Amino acid sequence: MRLHSAALIAFFVTPMLITAQDNLGTYQDRIAVEDVMARYVWTVDSLDADGYAAVFTEDAVIDSNGNISKGQAEIRKVVTNLIKRRDDNKAKGLPAGNLYHMVSNVRITFPKANEALYQSYWQTLRRDTDGRMIVGGMGRSEDHLVKRNGKWLIQFRKLTVFTE
Repeated sequence: MRLHSAALIAFFVTPMLITAQDNLGTYQDRIAVEDVMARYVWTVDSLDADGYAAVFTEDAVIDSNGNISKGQAEIRKVVTNLIKRRDDNKAKGLPAGNLYHMVSNVRITFPKANEALYQSYWQTLRRDTDGRMIVGGMGRSEDHLVKRNGKWLIQFRKLTVFTE
């Protein structure tokens, strides 16, 4: 009876474990998705507009609390607008307003072949007029990535900003 019960448990549990593992993706895909998302953060914080646009698909969309940016050219403006704000602040003698992103509670799943979902919480830090580091914003992000021609890219980014 014990052997029979063990066989039944293995029969029913093993498919669930395999399904759960399949949803986690391959090691190589997980590392590649993590790299794309790290490049996203590094390029926006270092004001690299071309590098920033390059982590998105040509037809990508960013939805930030209902403010929509479509396509790489429009998405690139996210960083060029930050550069303009920095330069305007410097001209006025204000802090540059540079952002430093902190990302936490990352969850990566692979709902379908060549598709990934990257969910996280984030906050940005910046210097205030006294030079102290303060929280500039915080929220949650949900990034839908696709693998095209062997390369992972962000196709859709949904930002929920808590501090607006």
